[in-house]
Amino acid sequence: MTQAFGHMARTRVRTLLTIEGLAILVGVGILAAAFVPSRDRPAAFSEAVFVPTAMILILMVALGVYDPDARARYAAMRERLAVASLFGAAAAYLALYLFSPLWISPLYALAAASVAYGAAAAMRYVVMRSRTLARLQRRLILVGDSEGFARFDAMPGEKRDALRLTLEQAAEPGRLAAEIADLDAGEIVVAASKRETPLPVETLLDARMAGLRVIDLAAFHERETGRVDLANLYPQRFIFMETNAHTQIGRLLKRSGDLIVSGIALILLSPVLAGAALAVRRDSPGPALYRQTRVGLRGEPFEIVKFRSMRVDAEASGQPQWAGEADPRITKVGAFLRRTRIDELPQLWNVLKGEMSLVGPRPERPYFVGKLSETIPHYAERHRVKPGLTGWAQINYRYGATENDARVKLEYDLYYMKNASLALDVYILMKTARVVLWPDGVR
Repeated sequence: MTQAFGHMARTRVRTLLTIEGLAILVGVGILAAAFVPSRDRPAAFSEAVFVPTAMILILMVALGVYDPDARARYAAMRERLAVASLFGAAAAYLALYLFSPLWISPLYALAAASVAYGAAAAMRYVVMRSRTLARLQRRLILVGDSEGFARFDAMPGEKRDALRLTLEQAAEPGRLAAEIADLDAGEIVVAASKRETPLPVETLLDARMAGLRVIDLAAFHERETGRVDLANLYPQRFIFMETNAHTQIGRLLKRSGDLIVSGIALILLSPVLAGAALAVRRDSPGPALYRQTRVGLRGEPFEIVKFRSMRVDAEASGQPQWAGEADPRITKVGAFLRRTRIDELPQLWNVLKGEMSLVGPRPERPYFVGKLSETIPHYAERHRVKPGLTGWAQINYRYGATENDARVKLEYDLYYMKNASLALDVYILMKTARVVLWPDGVR
């Protein structure tokens, strides 16, 4: 995986992807050997094998087949795998039909989906039963102090094991080298609680020159969780970020993509937009569209456009409030629009106008921005990039309805700012499909 997908580049995920990808490739290859006419070989045979395999694997990643919950729950994995296999095979069939002289039957696409599903599901079952991934997990050495060790243990997500050495132990001649050799370690995480804490520089440099990766706890936290640790954030981490997304060329590419995609989407989705508007009008009194002031780039206010999903008197008191669980203000049609994210589609117009981007932090209302800026450090930093229709926080966290939710989502938003790239934007757009199909925590 590229650095843009570093949040996914873990040994267990790479191993799973390789095992299941090879299983699908072999299964579809056997299928193609039986059904692709011999006169069409070898180029057509390759297309009939590699195109479905590639499309299915892309959708498996996009739909969360390798997300932590799907790795932990076999039923969740199979549900997402079924959708990825079916739609991936359908996309492959369409691509071959439009761009290849090879003609294959729709039944071949259906068979390829079935073979891919069976192969990947079988491999996942075997791996989960044999605990292969547990043995292939990375071997870490944690060098730090007690406070740094506590921060490591408190990191959200799955449990992480590491051999722990204090700063004094790591400074002992030959100690770190012996532990690296004994453990066959591949990475050292430096977990000093204070930036000014003296480090065993000579020992760590020796390890680095020997080929080991040496990383501080803040960077490790970001890579492992996809979030910035607000409690230990200092401004220099943003000043020295390596992304090219905020250069003039990067902004031009992003804006060009926004214009092309939003323009095409508005045309293609016009029947859906018209149907949703009609449904809203017939379901409850009031207009179909709802305009609301939000805070955008550099803190400038603008009006977003949404399909109305609440009663017109939802805030009759004049006091803004979070949407709650089973909120009685939400209409029947509004609940469906929120669950499927159709209520957000009119914001494609905001993207076309340049007030928003396809990907970025979700824009918040001025009232909540003022409140949250008083209590959450660095909250205003999220306004240094253009707000988005979808974002890194939206595909990783539930709908925010409390101040703590806003804090966690800010950690995701700041991670996106530090690691923004065209590749990450494409990944977020693909993963948004999973949120639409499995809308956990929608309100």
